[in-house]
Amino acid sequence: MTRSLIYSLLTIGILICNENANAQMDKDLLPHVMDGNLSTIDGYVPSMTITKDGQTAYFSKATYQKPLYGVFSKKELIHEIYRVENVDGEWKNMTKMEVCPKYASAKHPTVSDDGKRLFFASNMRGSFGKYDIYVAEIKSDGSLGVSKNLGPKVNTKEDELYPNLYNGTLLFFASEGRDGYGGLDLYATQVVLNTLTPSVNLGDRINSDRDDYAIQLTPEKGLGFVVSNRGQNHTISQYTVAYGRANKNNHDIAQRDANLETAMNTTVQEYTSTSFEDK
Repeated sequence: MTRSLIYSLLTIGILICNENANAQMDKDLLPHVMDGNLSTIDGYVPSMTITKDGQTAYFSKATYQKPLYGVFSKKELIHEIYRVENVDGEWKNMTKMEVCPKYASAKHPTVSDDGKRLFFASNMRGSFGKYDIYVAEIKSDGSLGVSKNLGPKVNTKEDELYPNLYNGTLLFFASEGRDGYGGLDLYATQVVLNTLTPSVNLGDRINSDRDDYAIQLTPEKGLGFVVSNRGQNHTISQYTVAYGRANKNNHDIAQRDANLETAMNTTVQEYTSTSFEDK
């Protein structure tokens, strides 16, 4: 299918290559553009996630640190999650969030609409594979409760990354641990309170044979925005897909995929209580 409308995040400066500072950028208010930056190690790095009231934001950044063992070992890249507060229009009071043990990584945070839960990816000990998706309760004082693994309905022996909540309960994420279309594929599960549904692949109208990192929906316009490296030379760009309507604006046309419809309407089920607590 010819993709005639491509928003290149490299061209418009939303994606910024940074070999050393892998921090997530402040959110831009450009409409219908999924902002973030580029990392030579991680590829696409999403922007910070901001609570609905605009007062608190979470982001991850990476630094090289000496490993726990091995005096002469090389430094390892460790991702950590931070919280900042909006003070008179400026982000201040940066605090590192204790979501996993030291020397483990946590990244790609996304906060729930009610501001009470933080979803993120971590490779902490006890995961099903490499990076898994976890959730932690956000307490009234801003600290986090025990990190809970979302379990085998979501996580696999490979990487699960880029969690992103849509409409309060639909959790999108990228996974390379299932039989998909190639590289990272986009999946969705419904999350309500302490329940979730088995994950479903969003289908070949959204996923490609390359890495598909993140998706954002604007149902009022029938548009989906996918960040992917499916382009020439594996360039990471944003692709616009119109679904469920006629080709009036020269967009790609894809009827809403049955798998996406299933994810948006499936009855929820209880999820695993697998959890980790750093003692």
